[in-house]
Amino acid sequence: IMCKVLIFSCISVMLMTAAYGAPLSPSPEKGNILRTLISDLKILEKSSSKIHLDFYTPNERQECSWQVLQCYLKEMAILEYEIEDKDADNLKNIQKNLQRLMDLTPLGTGCKTCEASDKKEFSAFNRELSNFLISMLK
Repeated sequence: IMCKVLIFSCISVMLMTAAYGAPLSPSPEKGNILRTLISDLKILEKSSSKIHLDFYTPNERQECSWQVLQCYLKEMAILEYEIEDKDADNLKNIQKNLQRLMDLTPLGTGCKTCEASDKKEFSAFNRELSNFLISMLK
């Protein structure tokens, strides 16, 4: 009888998780993209002392992941003119993977626009994007 109670408990937790939209583990593809992005951002961080612009840096709920990713992707386009040639391929990979991640992420509702976010220096922008991506891994 204890086994039946345990099985019933596990099934109820799974049903409640699905019903209330609790975050589930990302798909293997999404997880790989997230890990690659986090790694590429660490490489790009080394150029932060040479980047002297401020970037819109979203600080939204997880339900707004698509809009947050879109904002970061738009802001990354500005970096093309600020980075050295040696970092160009890394930046292109980041942009490509942000787009792939957006394609796997549902569109949120009630989210603010990118331009409604605070502007921050590149190191803070990069750190907050990395933290956001890490939170999507959980």
